[in-house]
Amino acid sequence: MQRIIPIGLSCSLLLALLSGCGNPPPGPQVPRFVASPCSFKLGTGFVDGQNIRCGSLIVREDRRTPNSPTIQLAVAILKTSNAHPAPDPVLYLSGGPGESPLTDFAPLFTPGGLNYYLGNRDLIIFDPRGTGYSKPSLDCPELRDSTYGALSQNLTPEQYVALYRNALVHCHTRLIKAGINLSLYTTATTAADVHDLIQTLGYQQVNLYGGSYGTRLALEIMRNFPQHVRGVVLDSTLPPQNDLFTSVPASAMRSFNLLFTTCAASSACKSKYPQLEQTFYTLISSLNRQSRRLQVQDDFTGRHYTVLLNGMRLVSLLFLSLYATALLPQIPQAISAARNGDTTLLAQFYNEVEFTEDAISRGMWYSVECNDDAPFVSAHDVDVAEQTFSPPIRATDLFNVQGRLSVCQFWHVASASAEEKKPVVSAIPTLILEGEFDPITPPSNGELAVQTLSHGYSLLFPATGHGVGFGALCPTQIILAFLTNLAQKPDSRCIASMGGLDFQ
Repeated sequence: MQRIIPIGLSCSLLLALLSGCGNPPPGPQVPRFVASPCSFKLGTGFVDGQNIRCGSLIVREDRRTPNSPTIQLAVAILKTSNAHPAPDPVLYLSGGPGESPLTDFAPLFTPGGLNYYLGNRDLIIFDPRGTGYSKPSLDCPELRDSTYGALSQNLTPEQYVALYRNALVHCHTRLIKAGINLSLYTTATTAADVHDLIQTLGYQQVNLYGGSYGTRLALEIMRNFPQHVRGVVLDSTLPPQNDLFTSVPASAMRSFNLLFTTCAASSACKSKYPQLEQTFYTLISSLNRQSRRLQVQDDFTGRHYTVLLNGMRLVSLLFLSLYATALLPQIPQAISAARNGDTTLLAQFYNEVEFTEDAISRGMWYSVECNDDAPFVSAHDVDVAEQTFSPPIRATDLFNVQGRLSVCQFWHVASASAEEKKPVVSAIPTLILEGEFDPITPPSNGELAVQTLSHGYSLLFPATGHGVGFGALCPTQIILAFLTNLAQKPDSRCIASMGGLDFQ
């Protein structure tokens, strides 16, 4: 539309207001990529500007509004040293939601490791909107300070929920005062960010590698932007038709029971740790009567804490330990030793798995989950789901499911559409990796997702927790074979040689 200048006002008079006569000069293009030095710790062998390229993707916070404020997504491109790089890199989609892969994933790679895992493909890693080095951040230090500050207190589940909610109320208030529209930090908006990232960097197609929540994001990208996706790896799957708030109890209880039955079926484990399940429940009761002190260290920050270990904290600790493949064989020993008064191993577990608030943007977690899942369940649904827990575990309020759901009452974000909750139907070649003992995304999730993926392959890995890839040799070989030839189901015979849990 032509601008009309009122009679009697000259162009020079309007210059300051209209930035010149005729159409104003265009602003910077959005989306755009702006190169900058890497701001995170680089893996050994990577040199900024040589074999790794960093910068920010600039996008609109709200794509529906042309003049919406822009936000910055931190991006790193790790370059393969292969002389013939493939044109389609691997784009990593992190878990959480709210994890910062530039903080805790990118530094793990060396150039040799990158080639080992991905062959001749570059790796793109980015912090999704609201997380890590991206701006603005939806981190909630209020929650971290409150929960870590209370580690030496013998809180009841009710007291913990009250402390947890109060900290998040303060975080929410601060984020709103900062002008952040929390309804714009969702799976759908992040999927659109990935679409912009692929196009802005000049790629025709990429391969998606989604881990945990990143699998839900990958599936949404497959639904909305299939033209950009060559192949997909879903590691520990969270399909959109699965609701996290109601699925957690059954998933966690399955994993606990599987550990107990697997130990009972092992002559060595049964002999060394007889009646492990009963020992576990007895330990919960014992710690509720008399808590014990653990001296622990947050490996993320190096800070030391005194933890008062009660039944609630024991169940939380062992639930998180079921995630970690390396810890699985040691859990019976840790339970038995603690029952006999030795909590050394539990303290080591605590160092490795419990300090999760350092690594996640909790504001992003709630913005996503209060959009994706909470609108589709009720408090009654959660009550029914929690009946799956054994009574001792239910009494500890594992995962604080009801309390987390109640946060969405004041988080005030919009609801995902009904379409976003439907199964993703796709012919894109997809490899699904599931861990036998995974306590949060059980193997049934992969079986559910693959039903509507006509070129999908679901594989179960024994003696494995949450997160299969980038670990043992067998899944690494399978992933690389899949990415090399999407037209052929990868050879998975190596799974048979992995064996079961070797209890310590």
